[in-house]
Amino acid sequence: MKLKFSINYEIIIIPFLVVVLMWVVFWGEFVSSIDLTRLGILPRTLSGIFGILFSPLLHSKTDINHIINNSIPIFLSLVTLFFFYPQIAYKIFILCWLSSGILTWLIAENEGSFHIGMSSVIYSLIVFLFVSGIIKKQLKYQAISMLIVLTYGSLVWGVFPVEEKISWQGHLAGVISGILMALLYVDKEIEQHKEIQSFIPKESIETELKNYNIEFKTNQHISNSNTNINYEYIKKQID
Repeated sequence: MKLKFSINYEIIIIPFLVVVLMWVVFWGEFVSSIDLTRLGILPRTLSGIFGILFSPLLHSKTDINHIINNSIPIFLSLVTLFFFYPQIAYKIFILCWLSSGILTWLIAENEGSFHIGMSSVIYSLIVFLFVSGIIKKQLKYQAISMLIVLTYGSLVWGVFPVEEKISWQGHLAGVISGILMALLYVDKEIEQHKEIQSFIPKESIETELKNYNIEFKTNQHISNSNTNINYEYIKKQID
């Protein structure tokens, strides 16, 4: 019997490409005189709406730790997302990206500073994984989320205004977004899974088992016949 293994390369490729895109944008801004910060989220302004799309890819070019600290958590959280939720991974990633940005635009105060970085999306994904683990009663999802939290040491305190340069509003928006995504989509995934299982007719399962049983007995009979023929031939030669 040959065993077939199927590898879903998206689990690694998509997270890797997201991290690469972050660093390409960072490198391009670092080596040039272009300042892309203005493409970030400026709360409650018309121009700041565009930051909902672009801000996660932007990081401070004067502080390389900003992008370094975001690279590992976004990679790990996306790998976990695509591994455990392959059916809805793209949808959850895009919605976490957009919803965390929209909430940041709504709840943050307009103090003239732009909100940039992948942090809000990271918070959204990690909280989604943790809350969905509670909903699905899967301890492994929660454990992996906690592992990412430990990797990203400042995650817990990031939702509080402890540092002036950190967008705690963006982090809080990510937490809210992650909870909403878990409540809206994981519950539906459970229902769809139950519907798919219940959709398989009992008759078809019984038919498949019956056909398998017949095929097995037929092959067993052929095998036994061949064995008997060989046995009789060998016995005759010996006699």
